[in-house]
Amino acid sequence: MKSYALILQPKSFAAKLYGVVALAFAAVVGVSLMSMLYVYQARQATERLKVYSLKSAGLAADLEILLERHRRIVESAPVQLHRVLDDSNRRVLEDIAEQMLAMSAVRDDALLQDVQQKLPDLIQKSRDVFRLAANFAGDEAIKVAKDYSETAELLQGRIHVYRTERLREISRETARLNARGQAVTNWIMAGSVMVLVLLGPLLVLLINSIVMRLKGITVTMTRLAQNETTIPVPSARDSDEVGDIARAVQVFKSNAIQLRRSHNEIEKLNQWFKIALNNMARGLSMFDADQRLIVCNSEYQQLYGLPDALTRPGTRFSTIIEYWDQGREQDLSREVWRWLDRHAANIQEGDDFTRLQSLPNGRTLSVTCQPLPDGGWVDVHEDVTEKHRSEIRIRELAEFDTLTGLANRHHFHEHLNELLSSLVNTGGFAMLWLDLDHFKVVNDTLGHPAGDALLKAVSLRLKSALRASDFVARLGGDEFAIIQGGSNIGNAAAIALADRLIATVSEPYQIFGQSITIGGSVGIALAPQHGTSAEELLKNGDIALYKAKSAGRGTSVMFAPEFENALKARRTIETDLKRAVAAGELELHYQPILDLKSGRVTGCEALMRWRHPERGMIPPFEFIPVAESIGIIGEMGAWALLEACKAAVDWPSQTSVAVNLSAAQFSTRDLAADVQAALEASGLAPQRLELEITETVLLDDDPATLATLTALSQSGVSIALDDFGTGYASLSYLRSFPFNKIKIDQTFVRDLPDRSNCVAIVSAVASLARTLGMKTVAEGVETSAHLYLVTCAGCDEVQGYLFSRPVPAAEILERFAASERVFAHAA
Repeated sequence: MKSYALILQPKSFAAKLYGVVALAFAAVVGVSLMSMLYVYQARQATERLKVYSLKSAGLAADLEILLERHRRIVESAPVQLHRVLDDSNRRVLEDIAEQMLAMSAVRDDALLQDVQQKLPDLIQKSRDVFRLAANFAGDEAIKVAKDYSETAELLQGRIHVYRTERLREISRETARLNARGQAVTNWIMAGSVMVLVLLGPLLVLLINSIVMRLKGITVTMTRLAQNETTIPVPSARDSDEVGDIARAVQVFKSNAIQLRRSHNEIEKLNQWFKIALNNMARGLSMFDADQRLIVCNSEYQQLYGLPDALTRPGTRFSTIIEYWDQGREQDLSREVWRWLDRHAANIQEGDDFTRLQSLPNGRTLSVTCQPLPDGGWVDVHEDVTEKHRSEIRIRELAEFDTLTGLANRHHFHEHLNELLSSLVNTGGFAMLWLDLDHFKVVNDTLGHPAGDALLKAVSLRLKSALRASDFVARLGGDEFAIIQGGSNIGNAAAIALADRLIATVSEPYQIFGQSITIGGSVGIALAPQHGTSAEELLKNGDIALYKAKSAGRGTSVMFAPEFENALKARRTIETDLKRAVAAGELELHYQPILDLKSGRVTGCEALMRWRHPERGMIPPFEFIPVAESIGIIGEMGAWALLEACKAAVDWPSQTSVAVNLSAAQFSTRDLAADVQAALEASGLAPQRLELEITETVLLDDDPATLATLTALSQSGVSIALDDFGTGYASLSYLRSFPFNKIKIDQTFVRDLPDRSNCVAIVSAVASLARTLGMKTVAEGVETSAHLYLVTCAGCDEVQGYLFSRPVPAAEILERFAASERVFAHAA
């Protein structure tokens, strides 16, 4: 036993075999030679595995991982143009670049030298991509990224081939070691049989010492090949040759663990890539040359409403198209497939492009496609529905009237200028300017909603009455313009169209349950006869329209050069009236109002007159509308209040003065302040001032107007409703405000002797006024018969030419006694 122990104690196989050979040299010489050869080759293989192959493979794997990280960061930069590329990405990129440069310089290897030569150029291209992407130079960043990708792919391929070759060398060396170990085992078994009798126990121990350890190493390598990196390597601390093999396997295990970690890191990078992809604000999809899905993010899936099964890699593009094309009409389906053909053709051209795509759910997407060199493509999908709708809405607002849907003034001018610029090619045309008659009355009496509904109805009628070659626009308010196109457009055709349009808009309308009838006036101007520029044509059309309205409305007028004189006259009146107000050419005349019971003058109505230095006395119906249109009626009204109050101070104390108010005075001035200023300046008692308003003042039902009237009434001033019975809803206004007096319009009084219904109307108004606690004044009493009938009808006061015409302030006191005498005689 001591001799066995001495043989087993040495730390090398050679010493052990020498001990065996000493006992049985002849029997085991062959086994010894084979064992020595195996040990020599095993050491060489171990050194190659440890020193070269394993370290080289690990170095190549690390370099490949760094290059892959570097490539992912660089290639994602152009896609994320909308994101800000922060400094942390740049620092990561530079750190990776430094590590790759350092690793490529570790070994003196032809491949790594080639990698080291190409890395600086690759790193510079990555910096260029980042710089261009940060400056939103998308196209150039993509081009540089393509060049970068080609270089990176080449280097990755070289490194991958290099690592594969090293791993194959490791596998081959491992296989050779296993094979030779098995051969040694076989020789030993054979020698053992030969010396079994002599060295049986020793050989059993020796075989158990070598074979079992080799078997343990073999099992370890097999399990390492199965990625069981936690298994320990046996015999790694032994100092013999088996220990050398075990330590070589230990190196292999370390490299396997490193490869596993590298694999996990790559998986983690892939997971981060998926997270980044699915958190993009836009949808992204990538397809290969066979039109099969490579990758897409969750935003892409949500935009198109795709099930999970259609977002898996390998899904055909046509399958996705077929899915969201379901339920479309046949014509729309064909359009989708035509779009698919155009898309494929654009991909083949190789240039990136962007197009809008409408989805069946009504959404609009902007799809930016970047073809790939291999025939595939990358799409970026952005939901631009609201932006697209806003652009359409802005375009509509810029060119079309929001109420009627017709072209607006701006669009009309553009179209008119286009036609005028091409007169030589298109020939002449007619421009018709249509203005609705009595629209303001409808708008005022029924309210703006009814007026808007009426404008819509008119617009529909105009469109239905025109041809496809005609053009209609709403210029504003109740004004419309029509361009009559076609060939041989002359006076007759234009007038015929104008008359047809007037007849069309004059038909009754049903608006909010009420029947409304309006009219229309049309001014016509022909191009090029009446103008070759838009300004000239519009001016002449306006002149013709003004002439049509002056002629009594409801008609059409073709422009004629002499019409300009009438317009100039209107402009002259406007200029002269402004001057007259400043020069004090206006004056007030007064007409007495008598009480029917006492026959006494109870007041006078102040009536404005304009004494023109050349034309003489101009009646108010000629200049009051002009004053309202040019905005000076408020100033004139304030002056009339002051003058009337000053004049009334000198009258008998029981006599009042009535001053007419324009509706414009309520909106353009502080009427209550004007009244207060006139009373204070004149010293007239408020009870002696009467303010006459017409129904138009109350048409808008403005709370501010009612508040002003209430304040004036509470101050002691009387409020009278003038021209009662001429409006659309006179009775309703008696509820709006507690008037002190109602003045019955002279149109009813004038017809009293001839029309019994007028007698009934006047009697009814007088009776209603008494019930409401209001007085009634009959205007336009010119004969004794008028006086008798209004007295019988129950009126309280009278006014008219029977007693006196309006006279200047200097003559009014004389007219008081004369009027009372006339009344006494007529009664």
